[in-house]
Amino acid sequence: MPRLHELQRAFASAIVEGKGLPSVTSLQGGPSWRSLALYRRLIRHNYIQALTITYPVLHRLIGGHYFGVFARGYLKRYPSTSGDLFAYGQHFPLFLRQLESPRLLIELARLEWVCHELHQAADSPLPSQEWVKTLATVDPSSVTFRLNPAVRLLRCALPVHRVWHALQPEADGDGIDGLSQSSEEGGLLVTRAGGKIHVRSLSPKQWWLLQAVRDRKTVAEVECMASEFMPDLNLAQFLTGLSDPATGPVFSLEVHT
Repeated sequence: MPRLHELQRAFASAIVEGKGLPSVTSLQGGPSWRSLALYRRLIRHNYIQALTITYPVLHRLIGGHYFGVFARGYLKRYPSTSGDLFAYGQHFPLFLRQLESPRLLIELARLEWVCHELHQAADSPLPSQEWVKTLATVDPSSVTFRLNPAVRLLRCALPVHRVWHALQPEADGDGIDGLSQSSEEGGLLVTRAGGKIHVRSLSPKQWWLLQAVRDRKTVAEVECMASEFMPDLNLAQFLTGLSDPATGPVFSLEVHT
């Protein structure tokens, strides 16, 4: 009689790849071929639906038929290893790259996975007025930046944010054909506020500064970088704009004594 781990392996292979059905269905008291095939279709449908929910813009761009082809191929190559459907789909951008898919699809998938992560991230509260007043009295070299949980920085080889915005549910999507998708290395700031995801394009200078914030530089270090390499940039105005409640606060500050 087969061992338990052998049965589990055969059952997983039968569900994911359709292999080993006879060996599973022939077991005494085991499932019938019909019930196993039905269960396999149900599981595969659930995983395809999970990918559709995680990558809605990509689904809308290429259509349900082609997305389903990608999703079924992904399930075979990257079967789920967890009961948490939220974690399923993490390797979808890598899968598209392995298939040598168009760069636009890969970059869009990268952006959508970041958006998916932010839906589950912790909230980023706005700083109180008392806290702001306290910061104004301390040494800038003792204050460190920290990116908030509901914030991500993403480097892209294409201006994929234009496609992302054009294919949102509230957009008509008619202008998608006219969007320029020429190679354009740039950075994106992705935030969440009020349950909604916001994607903003960053200039090279803004990206550089936010990298410093992500690396937890002090306020004094960021001010020095800005004054030395970006004298035309209004640092205070830029940082104030990043605390917009409508799009979510980007960073918090920690005082080290």
